[in-house]
Amino acid sequence: MKLEEKYIPPSSKLMADYTNEEPKILQYFSYKPSLEQARTRLESLESHPVDRKRLASIIEGYMEPFGISEASRKNLAHFEAGASVVVTGQQAGLLTGPLYTVHKAISSILLAKEASEKLDTPVVPVFWIAGEDHDLAEICHIYRETNGRVEKLNYPHAKLGKCAASYAPLKTGEIESFLEEYFRSLPETAHTKEIHSLVFGHLGKADTFTSFFASLLNHFFEKEGLLYIDAAYDQLRAYESSFFTKIIENSGAIAETVVEAETALQKDGYSAGIDAKEEAAHLFITIEGERLLLERDGSRFAVKNTALSYTEQELLDIAKREPQRLSNNVVTRPLMQDLVFPVLAFVGGPGEIAYWAALKGAFDVMGMEMPIVMPRLNVSLVDRRTAALLDKRGLSFEDVVVERKIPQLRNELLDHIRDEETEAKIDKVKQGLAEEYEELVSRFTAVSAGLTPLAEKNLRIHLNQLDFLKNKLQDEVAIQNSTQFNQLAAIENALLPEGGLQERVYNPVPYLNQYGAALVEDLLALPLNYDTTHKIVIL
Repeated sequence: MKLEEKYIPPSSKLMADYTNEEPKILQYFSYKPSLEQARTRLESLESHPVDRKRLASIIEGYMEPFGISEASRKNLAHFEAGASVVVTGQQAGLLTGPLYTVHKAISSILLAKEASEKLDTPVVPVFWIAGEDHDLAEICHIYRETNGRVEKLNYPHAKLGKCAASYAPLKTGEIESFLEEYFRSLPETAHTKEIHSLVFGHLGKADTFTSFFASLLNHFFEKEGLLYIDAAYDQLRAYESSFFTKIIENSGAIAETVVEAETALQKDGYSAGIDAKEEAAHLFITIEGERLLLERDGSRFAVKNTALSYTEQELLDIAKREPQRLSNNVVTRPLMQDLVFPVLAFVGGPGEIAYWAALKGAFDVMGMEMPIVMPRLNVSLVDRRTAALLDKRGLSFEDVVVERKIPQLRNELLDHIRDEETEAKIDKVKQGLAEEYEELVSRFTAVSAGLTPLAEKNLRIHLNQLDFLKNKLQDEVAIQNSTQFNQLAAIENALLPEGGLQERVYNPVPYLNQYGAALVEDLLALPLNYDTTHKIVIL
């Protein structure tokens, strides 16, 4: 395993300016994206009210079914004794979801270690599982490469409706068949049986999307002491009761400040991507198993697309007596996270950090300060075959990912191998045919104007047939030179699948299958600098 670190420009202006610490974007955050002011942030957390004993017990209760490692118990003890936390999180994707989920966990672990050393006090990494999310389409799929193409496999979920991931049951037969089909598409290696056993072993312990996700992630990071909590865990919801009360009471002010922030961001040339409305309550309520959006309607809270509504007092009563029915959206989730935990730093991806740019005022409304917001590490895994192909074609990682040269190389190759003489002959025939038809059309028109469209249509048919012949010729030439085209496709599928970074498409299993079960552990052992460079790991 070899590490290279290259600077790859962020895809958005907001992220580019944020990582470069431009004042225009930093005004929307409380701290720079570094640990430079970690001591100041730590001191501000001294007044943060946390029932550490109760919260540690809640985390322990959630993690117990998945197994709590010695390192995790040590971090639980550190937390109970007063440690701050580095938080990251993600939805409960199948097979952990895209690779960036693993990269987030790695980032939080490395940042917590770095902060611990800098501050000379324990800092604990925490993974906040967004099990409350009900958009199952976002988590019910995996990508695979098969026959030179990137293909999306969808797990059937329509029958589950708007059920939160933590309550969406995994039907044993269906999910096993789905994953067996996926494994059949992987190349057989020395590690396949072990990885298959690992995945299906954790699947056997799970009954929901979230428990399957948590079980796998816990396995990968058990030696690092990463702590987990599911946003939809009933005991956590009970702990959050008073926090829901505070959010409900400040709902109008939160909505107003987020709208104002988005407007200001747009004027400065940025986009938070929330598209917030002043009537938004930024909360959901669960009714008969379905998670439904709340909106403010005058003095009431209306359930969107229904005739149901609640007074503020009725909603406050639910927060007090049935907090499990309430859940957060993209605006209130960060607020709740920081109400629950003493967050030294939050680790997020580009989309999340764009959301956070609109939340400073919301934190102010809640009487809190935004934590340090750190971009997660960006990582690409390069398997041996891809590394060999890059070397063979004299390409660098940047050529493929930044310069996006593969389409250009594909066209150049086609130009090089094409049968230009035959193509020129076809073009000459087309030109001659068009010239002959010009006179023919005139003769038809002289007989009857009604015959003109028929003659013109006949010409188009002949020209289309000649184009068809030309395309078939090019296809056959490409097939005869398929090895070179396949190599270019393999490089692109590996590093830039679907036109995006690998970490946003593939899950970890193909790489575990190639490298072995120690992949995540070995990634953590690399000398990864927590900076803005892209980590290119050659397996």
